Amino acid sequence: MSCRNILLGCLIFATLVIPIVQLSFGFHFINTPEQCPIQRDIMLLMAIGGVFQAIFFAASFGFLYKVTPSKYKQNKHQSAAQQSAKGNNRASSIIIGCITGILGACAIVFFVVLQVQVYSIFSTVKSDNASDPSYCFFTIFSSAFGLIIATYVAFVLLFIVGFILLCGICAPKK
Repeated sequence: MSCRNILLGCLIFATLVIPIVQLSFGFHFINTPEQCPIQRDIMLLMAIGGVFQAIFFAASFGFLYKVTPSKYKQNKHQSAAQQSAKGNNRASSIIIGCITGILGACAIVFFVVLQVQVYSIFSTVKSDNASDPSYCFFTIFSSAFGLIIATYVAFVLLFIVGFILLCGICAPKK
């Protein structure tokens, strides 16, 4: 296994962990909206957004690998006809690209709505008095805030993986 594959594997793993953590926080607290009465739908947005982001990132990595030029991929001694038949299926690339784009749009919509919900209460939220109407359980609010930042990191990691794949950085020489 090459250093390139190890690096790509680590970047892909780090990118996919972020939405999985987000959806697990969202689903863990989804049945307790009374723990954040100032914004009751933060947990729901985290759960649904995490699902869309996880699917989007996985589909994006698949699409990036599909459109990566064959000279940058490690192929196990295939004939020219096999490589040509495998690599020239434009219709499937277009369909996968469209589906990935739709998933990305949904993921971004939920990401933006979550940001609006969190940043709209940022200056007024209290985490010390549960009877206060501006109360939000510290774990819910801080995880939503931290995962917003982590999602930006995940998008940066996606672009780095795309750059490595499409530009052939550390690709095997043929």
